[in-house]
Amino acid sequence: AFVAPLNTVHSRLSNTDFLPLTVSRKDDGVTSSITKLSMSLTSGIVKAVQKAGTPTVAAAAAVAAVVGTVGVKAVLDRPSRMYGDGTVAREYDAWTQDGILEYYWGEHIHLGYYTKEEMEAGYKKKNFIQAKYDFVDEMMKLGGISPDTDKSVKVLDVGCGVGGTSRYLAKKLPDADVTGITLSPNQVQRATELAKEQDVPNAKFTVMNALEMEYADNTFDIVWACESGEHMPDKAAYINEMMRVLKPGGKFVMATWCQRDDREVPLDVRDKRDLK
Repeated sequence: AFVAPLNTVHSRLSNTDFLPLTVSRKDDGVTSSITKLSMSLTSGIVKAVQKAGTPTVAAAAAVAAVVGTVGVKAVLDRPSRMYGDGTVAREYDAWTQDGILEYYWGEHIHLGYYTKEEMEAGYKKKNFIQAKYDFVDEMMKLGGISPDTDKSVKVLDVGCGVGGTSRYLAKKLPDADVTGITLSPNQVQRATELAKEQDVPNAKFTVMNALEMEYADNTFDIVWACESGEHMPDKAAYINEMMRVLKPGGKFVMATWCQRDDREVPLDVRDKRDLK
């Protein structure tokens, strides 16, 4: 397993492994600027506390103490839910508006990379944000992606979040044209703001459904997907669409969460249903 979980967010992730996948067909810091999507972490939790009968002033005072351990945990503690029309976009729009994911996870809404030595020493000793950048570097190595071999290429980041990885790839590949897609308009807005602030003109973002992409066949030299497949209600369509827009001989790099090795513990009926 390449990735250790952030157990301060939720201890249930402690058994989660990470599967990097590479196939072929043929430093920047965390920006903390305040924008229109300002980091207003209070609204949702204040409302929840008020519903419980706590006065507004007390509720507001309690936010700083509970936002990480209660707000995030309450979301992650919900049992698996079936997808409905617009559910993923609405969740990420809300989280981007509140700034909760960016506040705790930085620009990269995915987990990080830890060496064997770092794991043995205790993964919590490593900076969680730096671990994310290290993971992107490892994915690039797995995919054979570098400035030397990938000049003037077109890159697609499927499920880009607020664009942390897209911008990082754009900086690593300065001659490339990097596009990030997401269902969340708020994520596109925030990603675009950060690209402008960081002066990354070769990274752009658009709202698009990964299961029905608007691009022509064989459009991209590199297709990148990091922890987005988990949110796709149709996994086969997700893979098929990425293969469709990838050029022959192009590079496809994907990372996804895996709870277990199904060769050791076979999938049950519910697992098979959820993975469709």
